[in-house]
Amino acid sequence: MDDLNQVAGWLKQARRVLYLCGAGLSVPSGIRAYRSGTNAVWGEYVLEWGTRSKFLVDPAAWWKTFWLGAHGELLKTDLRPNAGHEALVMLVARGPNDLVITQNIDGLHRSAGHPEAKLIEIHGRHDRFICASDSGCEGIDHPEPSVDLSKLDAGVIPLCRHCGAPMRPLVLLFDEYYDGHAQYQAHRARRALDDAEVIVFVGTSFSVGITSSAIRSAQVSGARVVNVNLEPAPFPNVTELHGGAEVLLPKLVTALR
Repeated sequence: MDDLNQVAGWLKQARRVLYLCGAGLSVPSGIRAYRSGTNAVWGEYVLEWGTRSKFLVDPAAWWKTFWLGAHGELLKTDLRPNAGHEALVMLVARGPNDLVITQNIDGLHRSAGHPEAKLIEIHGRHDRFICASDSGCEGIDHPEPSVDLSKLDAGVIPLCRHCGAPMRPLVLLFDEYYDGHAQYQAHRARRALDDAEVIVFVGTSFSVGITSSAIRSAQVSGARVVNVNLEPAPFPNVTELHGGAEVLLPKLVTALR
């Protein structure tokens, strides 16, 4: 409890707090963790299939094997944000410069009422789709809100209405870069990390590029670093709040009142 009150004091004083969220935040909502845990998505062919190059070889197989196979649970209509998401909405409302950067593509931050102006979905969104063409098609920069996947078993894939090329989800794949699409807001995320006085990691495994960037930014700027997680952070000088985000973030809200 002492560490939680100390963190609350830092949040009160900071000019900008940045919350960097990973899959652990959404596990209590019924979504599998991506890399850790017995039922993690990571155990299922992710590196082999989760690439743009694999998509271009056989889009129909990619949609069925990788996207629906590993992410089909995101299509369920009963997914709901949990207490951790809801607490984050209250936490970022406190400071005009506070921001959430999430690795999660599940949309639960927005479902919890998180304002999009204070949210960066750095790995994209499961519910937006773009043209996979390299030709500069209009469908690359203007995502569609839905695609028809009902005929995948017959090999019929969604096609771009502008140029006829295959459509794909607007998500960051393993052979792509954060700067690959404007909607990832990579430049804004980097600026926010450099400017943060407190960086709070929430439910992340520290295994992706954005967490590495955050750690480097904190080391350079001297920002305070907090880890809200079931597992300790794999680097020093971190204040650990050990436990689930759905429990600890509401307690942090209470401590700030």
